[in-house]
Amino acid sequence: MGSENSSEATKMRAKQLADEIGAWHLDVCIDGVVSAVLTLFQTVTGMRPRYKVDGGSNVENLGLQNIQARMRMVLAFMLASLLPWVHSKPGFYLVLGSSNVDEGLRGYLTKYDCSSADINPIGSISKQDLRLFLRWAATNLGYQSLAEIEAAPPTAELEPIRSDYSQVITKLFGSLY
Repeated sequence: MGSENSSEATKMRAKQLADEIGAWHLDVCIDGVVSAVLTLFQTVTGMRPRYKVDGGSNVENLGLQNIQARMRMVLAFMLASLLPWVHSKPGFYLVLGSSNVDEGLRGYLTKYDCSSADINPIGSISKQDLRLFLRWAATNLGYQSLAEIEAAPPTAELEPIRSDYSQVITKLFGSLY
């Protein structure tokens, strides 16, 4: 679920992984939902937050990032509950989380985003072990996209990408990355 802040490289890696594992892939743009939430906020308060790179404050910047992260999870649960109906199938899908144990232990996560899911397959795995597994799976299972994912610079991609700015996370909490 990309936004205007998502890079083409990230979108391509997601599609490539889905193709490699034989998963059904949807490229969902969340910009319309985020814009609707911001319009509602502006209607209620008379103010519209801006990203820091656009002159906004730290509070505005963090709020804008959290809206995107939380909207993704709301949309994931909506899709999980309604896509089987769309395809005339019974039941529902499970939503997978992507928060690792290091993020959970340090509290470096957004409430109600990737930490809120039906199942979190990597929830008890450290970031270091996860990276080792991704490299192993790329080599031994033939999922080449996992090597590209592991090698990609860590970024939330929740802020606007500019020619002089990208949201790459650098060595937060020691050698986490």
